[in-house]
Amino acid sequence: MDVDSMIATYVDDVTQLLPRKQRRDVALELRELVREELQGRAAAQGRVLDADIALAGLRAFGTPQDVAARYFEPWVIVPATQTRRFGFAAVIGIAVLVALTPLSNESSPANSLALAILAWLGVLVVYFGCRSLMQRRGASEAAWVPRERDKVNRIGSVLLIVVIGLGIIAYGAPGWLFAQLTHGHKLAAWLDYDPTFHDTRLPVLFVLWGCQAILFATLAVRGRWNVSLRRVDVALGAAVVLVLLWFLVAGPVFREAVPNRVALSLISASILFLLIDIGVKLYRGVDRVAGEVAFDAPSLSMTRK
Repeated sequence: MDVDSMIATYVDDVTQLLPRKQRRDVALELRELVREELQGRAAAQGRVLDADIALAGLRAFGTPQDVAARYFEPWVIVPATQTRRFGFAAVIGIAVLVALTPLSNESSPANSLALAILAWLGVLVVYFGCRSLMQRRGASEAAWVPRERDKVNRIGSVLLIVVIGLGIIAYGAPGWLFAQLTHGHKLAAWLDYDPTFHDTRLPVLFVLWGCQAILFATLAVRGRWNVSLRRVDVALGAAVVLVLLWFLVAGPVFREAVPNRVALSLISASILFLLIDIGVKLYRGVDRVAGEVAFDAPSLSMTRK
């Protein structure tokens, strides 16, 4: 193949990757750039431009895909900056589906799990693809707004305290709560706790929940996180995980087998969610406040807090 045919083929391979409206202009520009590059390479070697020099020069110029990307940014379903989030979401979803598999009544849980995993990955691909397309078209672009990472939503903290209180009532006295909600009806006997669990293990969880309620009350008053409070938050989360693991191995939760099996599956899923939450907090850094960089407004000099 002669030099002109090589250049024409290379330019054609590049332009075929571009939108049709750009192909003609890019082809004219690229043909001149490539020829100048090849002639310069031949002159540097003191030779006449031939097929060998052209082939080496075109390969050095870049693959058609790389060159096309210089003229047009292709639509990427999962942008490079979102790859880690995509992978993280995929792993979390798969882990949750695996943890919840014992709750399924399907005769072939393996097949159901495989289909659920494929469906979850498909949902992620569609979500990230739509998000990428919207950002590409500028529909979701907005001016960056600074935010205080350590600011606390006081109302949210109070609501979490209420949720903890309701949780203690619901799990501590389910029969009483059911009677209040149903005008005196009794909860089914097959939902009775195992006495050992109710008297010795469950109160430990309530103590930790009470500590978390105190933490949220402190945040509601202060309105801000600090290093110590973040450490306490992670420590309490880890303690809850340990208690839930204790629930799994120490004996039955309910007297009857069916509700006990469901409870153990839900406890396993809760442990998974809590571990993910703790991992995210540790990944972001509970000590990040201590490492912040402060700027002097007049001199813009950086100092460590």
